[in-house]
Amino acid sequence: MMYKFRKTCRLCSGNDFELILDLGNQPPSNSFLSKNQLKNKMRRFPLRLYICKKCYHLQLLDVVNKKYLFSNYLYLTSANKPIIEHFEKYADSMYNNFLKKRDNPFVVEIGSNDGTLLKKILRYKIKVLGVEPAKNLAKLSRKSKIKTENNFFNYNLAKKISNKEKADLIIANNVLGHIDNLNDFIKGVSVLLKNTGVFVFEVPYALNLIKNLEFDTIYHEHISYFSVIALSNWFKKYNFEIFDIEKQSVHGGTIRVFISRKNNFKIKKSVENILNKEKEYGIRKMKTYDKFSRKIEKLKSTLQKRIKKMKDMDLIIFGYGAPAKGNVLLNYCEFDHKMLDFVTDTTILKQGKFTPGTKIPIINPNKKPKNYSKMIGLMLAWNYKNNIIENEKNFLKKGGKFLIPIPSAQII
Repeated sequence: MMYKFRKTCRLCSGNDFELILDLGNQPPSNSFLSKNQLKNKMRRFPLRLYICKKCYHLQLLDVVNKKYLFSNYLYLTSANKPIIEHFEKYADSMYNNFLKKRDNPFVVEIGSNDGTLLKKILRYKIKVLGVEPAKNLAKLSRKSKIKTENNFFNYNLAKKISNKEKADLIIANNVLGHIDNLNDFIKGVSVLLKNTGVFVFEVPYALNLIKNLEFDTIYHEHISYFSVIALSNWFKKYNFEIFDIEKQSVHGGTIRVFISRKNNFKIKKSVENILNKEKEYGIRKMKTYDKFSRKIEKLKSTLQKRIKKMKDMDLIIFGYGAPAKGNVLLNYCEFDHKMLDFVTDTTILKQGKFTPGTKIPIINPNKKPKNYSKMIGLMLAWNYKNNIIENEKNFLKKGGKFLIPIPSAQII
């Protein structure tokens, strides 16, 4: 079955929901097209954000089959310089805080992609295992000498791994948001983790989504959008507790959450601080989400008017970056190959392909035209705005401009 509609909350099993935002029927955001697929009719699925009125967990109820979404994946962590730098610091932090004083520690990363983070941890001569469902990524990881289980992580797989060895540290970056059966997932973490072990994960933060109008981070692969209020109550059911939270700037605002079994670590002030901020902002009030929805509709209208005006001025309009979030924005705002001339992206696997739904060709950034004074780059990878501006000084100096879409339409 390619698609199903879920009727219960992933965290609390409640069944009272309210629709927050409808982004229309969209193709999966990472289903880039080859030239010979352009004439094929593309599968589209509803992209709608709901809130559980019992535990306030934000989620999609329209669930696309995970094998369809993840069996062949074009997002590479190693193609992303800011992420490589982020993982460099991440690995050092994990070693110094949780691994340095342990005897022969064992680290498991769930959703290990091409092994970029585990490669950093390997420098410390630590035993690692990656779990990665995408065949192409698992193959790349193994080429880097990282032992990799090519499978989806679940309770049964965790039990199989734990029969040989339990983990001192389990890492999952931008993984929890992809999982439909979260209760099976956390049972797997529980069976695989040592009693004194630590589970660390990063997820896009629901409060950033709401405050900064990051509607383009909502796509079929991301079926959950976490607040600490919802997470904290969920973990308690499994005898886990959040003992620390760190805010990270990647992906438009991410939280790194540290989990252990109860009473293993002193709970840091960061947890209480974030819980209080969520309550103050109104994460449990429906009017917060009504306001969010109205602002998104207004932003869509503004972007459409801006792009049309630029098109009427006979400017070259192109997309800068081809992340999954960019495809959500393009489809929601109805910017197709008639509106944008091309999209640039540094990921070799994406070059030569076309954006899903909107069919815009993706090219190597070095092959874009040189008449910069006539060019406007719609910054689809807006979460790397500072890096992009730094890297594109020459483009800007020679008259090129960027339109940054989130959180408001802004020309640079």
